[in-house]
Amino acid sequence: MSELQRHLKQQQLLPSTRVQYLAIVERSGEEPVEWLRKRLNARTPIGTVLPYRAAIKHLLMSEHGYTDEEVKALLPKAKGRPTAFRHALSPELLAIYHTLVDALPDPSRTILTLLPKTGLRIGEICGLADDNLQTVQGVRSLVFRGKRDKERIVPLSSSAERTLDAYLDSRERVSEWLFPNQMGAPISQHAVRKYTRGIAAKHPDFAGLSPHVLRHTFATMALRRGMDLKTLQALLGHESLETTSRYLHPEVRDLKDAIERVG
Repeated sequence: MSELQRHLKQQQLLPSTRVQYLAIVERSGEEPVEWLRKRLNARTPIGTVLPYRAAIKHLLMSEHGYTDEEVKALLPKAKGRPTAFRHALSPELLAIYHTLVDALPDPSRTILTLLPKTGLRIGEICGLADDNLQTVQGVRSLVFRGKRDKERIVPLSSSAERTLDAYLDSRERVSEWLFPNQMGAPISQHAVRKYTRGIAAKHPDFAGLSPHVLRHTFATMALRRGMDLKTLQALLGHESLETTSRYLHPEVRDLKDAIERVG
């Protein structure tokens, strides 16, 4: 195991994130800072830029001995085109979505049903083990370690609990993973994403559908139903309240409701 691999593991990053960062570093060559500098421009989506910068930062800290402050001074500041705003599914589309997902095979069916009910990231739900499902203070919950080794508890709603229990009752337990593939390893994000891409390709109303849109849908529904930002921040696993506040974009439906209240 290289110093970088060891460092990324110590940072408690998701396995999918570690793989992404290692691939970026491999592409960066012998001059990673210069490689990064050439890719930071106003035309590149900021969602692409940030992983580039994070990967090079971890490389410099793990294999070259730089401190966090030294890295901040050395690396160019991230700049790029804002990521296109992806709307949450409306309640009507969400109902249709669940009908379409019901026809899919497990475990992808259960995962895609749970995403808008839990707000989990696709990498988080694919990597769940059986022991992540726990009862905390009498409440069935998903418990796991998030960024910086912080414990995160996501209680299951009654609907999510029924979905998960139906899956557990029907599956053959072949490994320690909650959602294993046919080889017994955790199901890959790619295996799940192919179904959201398939739905988007066949149904124009679902153009742009992705696991992140489903996470956005959870957050939007939570805010509409009165959940405060601090609670939503804890459920989504955001380190910063500013990150959570990005879900405050009002939808047209919200603007219409506001106008009606004005009279």
